[in-house]
Amino acid sequence: MAEVRTQNGTGTSGVLAQVAHRAKVSAGTVSRVFNNSSLIPSETRCRVLSAARELGFRPRVGVRSKQIALVTEPPHKTVMGGYVNTLTQHICFALSRADAGITMITEDRIGNLTDCWFDGIIGIAWEPETIDILKSIRNIPIVWLSDNFSEFFHTIYVDCHETGRLAGDYLTRKGHRKIAVIHESDYTGLGRVDGVAEALRSCGCDPAANLLKISNKMPLHLAVKQLIDAGCTAVWVTGEDMKVLEVNWLIQELAGKRVPEEISLMGFENPGISEFQRPSLTTIASPLHEAAEKAVEIVLSDDSDTLKKVKLANRLIERNSVISLK
Repeated sequence: MAEVRTQNGTGTSGVLAQVAHRAKVSAGTVSRVFNNSSLIPSETRCRVLSAARELGFRPRVGVRSKQIALVTEPPHKTVMGGYVNTLTQHICFALSRADAGITMITEDRIGNLTDCWFDGIIGIAWEPETIDILKSIRNIPIVWLSDNFSEFFHTIYVDCHETGRLAGDYLTRKGHRKIAVIHESDYTGLGRVDGVAEALRSCGCDPAANLLKISNKMPLHLAVKQLIDAGCTAVWVTGEDMKVLEVNWLIQELAGKRVPEEISLMGFENPGISEFQRPSLTTIASPLHEAAEKAVEIVLSDDSDTLKKVKLANRLIERNSVISLK
């Protein structure tokens, strides 16, 4: 029979009885669910886990390894060397060093999240269904790698507006006044654009006339044509994926423009790739390793009541893809 612990010190048999009564199953079924037995039907498992979480019960840690669910993007959406791919690796390494069990649940099978018992969850995902499911889970620590749901989860984040301001201040100091930003259309991407707009206002430029906002949903060859036609002297491609490498190729090989002599280019860091581009790319680097370590520290702390909000900082890596116009 599984050992359990409670928030009020109730003994093992009493715990199983309370959960069993609430879920309308036997105490033996509850024990098998707590041990993640594959013999229990999914509907029954979900009912037992829901009852246990509502009552604040969980299997006792100490006689077993903590089990952590890592919610991430499905493989077909994950870019090699990108944000999700890199952060997932760092988190898995950190959990393995802490001897924690890891179950990776991709968003295309997010329903599996309620089918097993977990001691904590780390989320690197964005779909509304995923967020709704995570909001419904009680009494276990959930760590979210963004600050836009800090009222529901522990959050580790980099301020997107400050990141945009960092990029905008750098480009304007270099003399650029007509800037394009190819951005994600989500909370983070729009925040970065707002930061660049603030940097332009600070140097006396009207963002309405000098900032070209291009959603990354637009085909990149059209985005490059649009920024060239608009006379932009610099473009920042946001987000840790490969789009900046594609834009670099399109500007130089397809449009026949030189980087940085005719158009300066700035991206996000892709370790081991961006520094070997032609030219090597000036980028914004996110503290992905630090974020992963902090996420694991929080999820293993077993605190689901006092929500933590940890702010980290991006840094600028200056290479050769941005020219000074001064």
